[in-house]
Amino acid sequence: MARILFVHIRYPEFDRCSGDVRVTNMLRILAQRHEVALHVLHQQPGYLEDPANRLYADGLREIGVAVRSGSLARHLREQRYDAVVIEFWYVARPLIEQIRALQPQARVIVDTEHIYFYSDQVREAAIGSDTSAAERAERKRAELDVYRRADAILTTTDEDRDVVLAEASEVVCRTVPNIHALPDAPVGRREGRLDASLLFIGNFRHNPSNADAMTWFCREVMPQVLARCPQARLRIVGNMPPPEVQALAGEHVEVTGYVPETAPYLDTSLVSVCPLRFGAGLKGKIGEAMVHGVPVVSTSVGTQGMQPVVGDEIFVADEPQAFAAAVAELFADEAAWRRLSVGGREFIERHFGFDAVSRRLDEIFGDLQWLPVRRLAPTAAATLGLRVRASDWLEQHVLWRWRA
Repeated sequence: MARILFVHIRYPEFDRCSGDVRVTNMLRILAQRHEVALHVLHQQPGYLEDPANRLYADGLREIGVAVRSGSLARHLREQRYDAVVIEFWYVARPLIEQIRALQPQARVIVDTEHIYFYSDQVREAAIGSDTSAAERAERKRAELDVYRRADAILTTTDEDRDVVLAEASEVVCRTVPNIHALPDAPVGRREGRLDASLLFIGNFRHNPSNADAMTWFCREVMPQVLARCPQARLRIVGNMPPPEVQALAGEHVEVTGYVPETAPYLDTSLVSVCPLRFGAGLKGKIGEAMVHGVPVVSTSVGTQGMQPVVGDEIFVADEPQAFAAAVAELFADEAAWRRLSVGGREFIERHFGFDAVSRRLDEIFGDLQWLPVRRLAPTAAATLGLRVRASDWLEQHVLWRWRA
């Protein structure tokens, strides 16, 4: 049994973000086999005490995960770990050497829900970029530098893994995809679903790809859907929709914002759409729809890293006319609808269910001896150790007075 620490900037918000569903389910699986803790770095006043956030902490404790906060350096001096998993490369960037100095035996693993520089490249090719080439190059260099300094990284897709290895072949990469529970859902049954109903689920906070997807769909695709099926209606469900998405609301479009449960929307919708034009990593919205038996029409970007069988498990279209035609076919053709409803659910169960991903996690964390530790040079370790202790002393005896 290994001792594993996850480091996150906040509690995993499983009801708001598909990436956090994955993290929560990773913690759930690992806590059944190992001693697991989560350290929350968030220091904003009131965050940890907020009743809504305490629900996340209580839920983690219920599945056997110890929850810590405050000084990470103090935590690392008090508790020994075999592996430290840091969520997001930009969070890991200033922490890796600190962890090496205080826990030289621990494997340092960076978990990333997608490869950021690859997402930038896909966006630039699709719609252009809002940053300069120099800024993108520097961000790519910094991201790859973190991956090189870690002992291993976890990607959600083999495609993301291959992108990293093409740039830095020395990086140790393993793939841990999204993890989906298999609810009791009306798979293969249209009864109880709203006629001509479309659904998009996505977190809009810090996620321009979802906002772009909805503005593009409502501008380019929805008019063609309505021409074929005038009673069609789209529900846009997700956390913190920006003004341009809220402005889409109208006779045929409902924008709900955050909802505590997505199942009532999934179980009453006829078709789920994923019209993403850029992004990287796995798209939780597709897996979530499939496990509820909702057929999916997606762009090819949406299916990155999944490889479902087109026509049996999903419909894929990149042009507005073809996308609208695929939606109309699922509205009208009950046999095609049932084929995708059942096929999509079985696809997720085979590749992204708890049993399938548990085997991957066991291969990684079951015996960590396969993964060598990159150690700091003795002089560097001693110097960094002094700096860490001095910083912690200041935090404990001086700086806290200004934060009280």
